[in-house]
Amino acid sequence: MSGIPDPWGSPLYNTLVATCAEAERLHTAYERTGRLSDLESAVALFSAVLDYAHNVDVRSTAVNGLGTAMWSRYERSGDPGDLDTAIRLFREALAMYPDEHTPAIPSFHANLAGVLRLRWRRTGDQADLGASVAEARAAVATTSAGDPRRAWRLNNVADGLLALSLQHDDSSALVEAVDLFREAVQTARPGDELAGMRSNLAEALRLRYRSTGGRDRALLDEAVEQGRAALAAAPKHPLRPRFQANLALVLLDRFAARHRPGDLSEAAGLAQKAVDATPPGHPNRTERLITLSGARRLETIRGRPRRRMVELAQEAVAATPDGHHLRSDALLNLGWALAFQAASGDVAAGNRAREVFRQLANDPAVQVRVRVSAAWQWANTALSRDDLAEARIGFDLAVTLLPRTAPRRVTHADRERQLASFSGLARDAAACAVQAGDPVDALRLLEHGRGVLLSHALDIRTELTGLRPELAERFVVLRTALDRPEGAAFSTRAGAGPELPGEDRHALATEWEALIHEIREQPGFARFLRPPPIDDLIAATTVHRPVVVLNISGLRCDALLIDGRIRVLPLRLTLDEATQRALRFRAAVAERVDETLEWLRTEVTGPVLDALDLPPGSRLWWVPTGPLTTLPLHAAAGDRVVSSYAPTVRSLVTAWRTPPAGPVSDPLVVSMPTTPGLPPLPSVAAETATLPAGRVLTGEDAVRRAVLDALPHHSWAHFACHAVSAADGSADGHLVLQDQLTVSDIARLRLHDAAIAYLSACDTGVPRENLDDEALHVAGAFHIAGFRHVIGTLWSIKDHLAAEVAAGFYARLDTAEDAATALHETVRELRAVHGPGAWAPYIHFGP
Repeated sequence: MSGIPDPWGSPLYNTLVATCAEAERLHTAYERTGRLSDLESAVALFSAVLDYAHNVDVRSTAVNGLGTAMWSRYERSGDPGDLDTAIRLFREALAMYPDEHTPAIPSFHANLAGVLRLRWRRTGDQADLGASVAEARAAVATTSAGDPRRAWRLNNVADGLLALSLQHDDSSALVEAVDLFREAVQTARPGDELAGMRSNLAEALRLRYRSTGGRDRALLDEAVEQGRAALAAAPKHPLRPRFQANLALVLLDRFAARHRPGDLSEAAGLAQKAVDATPPGHPNRTERLITLSGARRLETIRGRPRRRMVELAQEAVAATPDGHHLRSDALLNLGWALAFQAASGDVAAGNRAREVFRQLANDPAVQVRVRVSAAWQWANTALSRDDLAEARIGFDLAVTLLPRTAPRRVTHADRERQLASFSGLARDAAACAVQAGDPVDALRLLEHGRGVLLSHALDIRTELTGLRPELAERFVVLRTALDRPEGAAFSTRAGAGPELPGEDRHALATEWEALIHEIREQPGFARFLRPPPIDDLIAATTVHRPVVVLNISGLRCDALLIDGRIRVLPLRLTLDEATQRALRFRAAVAERVDETLEWLRTEVTGPVLDALDLPPGSRLWWVPTGPLTTLPLHAAAGDRVVSSYAPTVRSLVTAWRTPPAGPVSDPLVVSMPTTPGLPPLPSVAAETATLPAGRVLTGEDAVRRAVLDALPHHSWAHFACHAVSAADGSADGHLVLQDQLTVSDIARLRLHDAAIAYLSACDTGVPRENLDDEALHVAGAFHIAGFRHVIGTLWSIKDHLAAEVAAGFYARLDTAEDAATALHETVRELRAVHGPGAWAPYIHFGP
């Protein structure tokens, strides 16, 4: 005999099962109609069952049912107590079956995943988010392929990964989320669930478009298609306002990309409908108000009448309590709305914007990217009030926080994207410091806020002498693990290969951060992996001098002349002028090279060299910023100096202090006289034939993996091949082999005794337009990897001249004072017979 009053088949058991069925019917009716009385009746019936049920199957059904009803009630009212209760109930249901699997277990996992993710959205607790993804995966793992619920459970995993990608700006999680959303849509059956999946896919595709830097607009078109299909399939769905809001966001992004007025009008209309259908207190009202406010701001920019832009933003802030994960977004949106209104002369709005930005920037609980954006805007609003002292405080905070927007836990591409969104920040901060009469601080801000990824590479080559052996060993092990090639996937899978998945990268980064904190607590290691004091960098130029940092900002443009001290030379050019010159030059180098060189001599190199008054043939290092990073300063300087480039002063000082490698011999030669799909390079064979004997990779042997394996074994590398620049952002910079050797492939290397990398290829020294302060080009990547000297190019080079320049360079290398002088003397010979379009692209990076 059973010891419980409701064993299977008993009258009480049957009554309780029937009551659960009725409660489920009422809950389903509520989800279809939104009638609150049905929901409250379902809660009451599930609760009544729990008052009497002892049978584990009945109790687990009622507990799960009550949990889903509390979930619905939270979505209706926004009461966090309902959400906490739902989480407790789903965990209780799972705990009833500690050692057995029943058909209900996948549902319990899936429901727990959903409410944990909801609570994360409310509180920002990352533990809830991680647990949510784990529960969603458990649900899919225990659901058979033919189960009609599998599609929705795939959707749940994807939704959790989407949240992870948003939390950490990690595109590997987003890529996996898009794949799972697509699988869910493809396997789902027609009905309301499919509509929700389509809307989720639309939002994921929008975010994926953003993560590519706006390169793939087809993603937006697919997102619009999915969003419209979701609305068409569910005209009376209770979640229709969410579908409307998601489609509005997609259309706003497509409007920003293509400037079609119809997209903006449709987006604004959908956003308004979503807000109108979302009552006060609803957990999603804030984000829908933010969307509508943003649409109204764009309409106003296009000249349409102002329509409650600020009021909507204020309502969004009022709807988010302190600690809500959207509060910072709501405040930032309000600041932008107020700043936009202030631009029309509303002084009070400007003062309020300044205070909103200041509050956000100084809140340590806010996401770092939001704090940086707010601090920059705070500084700008202070400048608009001529408050230079307060502007410097805002700029200093923004630049101090900037490196934290590019953590090691995310992919290299994600770090680039984050830094690109703050392009120009360090230059503005430095200009503000110069305006205040503090050039030393200007240099500090430039060094901290530019070359962030280069600084990461320099940091991890740091000296470990004196560190406790076990800490040094852990440092090396973690560094090696984090330097593994990045995998495309986020999830860790058995037997997936040597690539580092996102999930492992996050775990390793957490260990890394804890280790660095522990090392800094050791005696004598308080400054471990911190930037060197700026006075040390200035002092280092006393021996080698001079270094010229060209700061190009919308606030002012200056040359910082550094030779044991810093002098400021104001430049007459403007940021807009320099930007337009650079764009015109890059669009037609051959036609504009002469006029560009003359402009540079007049506005930049001439005034700088006149102020320095150096003896002919002196060494000089240029550290250009902004649009000047793509222009031939060395060619404009001509024979007055032997010019070299450096991405930052710190990288140059590090190279000065690094002992030269031993005799340069046994080169690695990568030779591509023919490349599939590209014009042949007939002079490559002659060019590489003049080099000393070494390892040669050519034809089918010249592949990425072979080159990466070989580079650590050679102090000298010579590449004669095609290259693709990342200048316009349409592609990643890379050398073209049988496959591609990318900037990130090269920059990940940690090479010792690497002396010279000669890149006989086109455009290897040209950065991406929005990452011109990060040295993210092929030549910069070899410098980051450890090569002291890198020979690169600023534009296309002629095949037959490339062979002549390489031969001349190597012929002089043994007798010239240094690599820069060898290149300078080689190019000087070419000037007698060729125009600047042929000889001026060759540049030298290094000491």
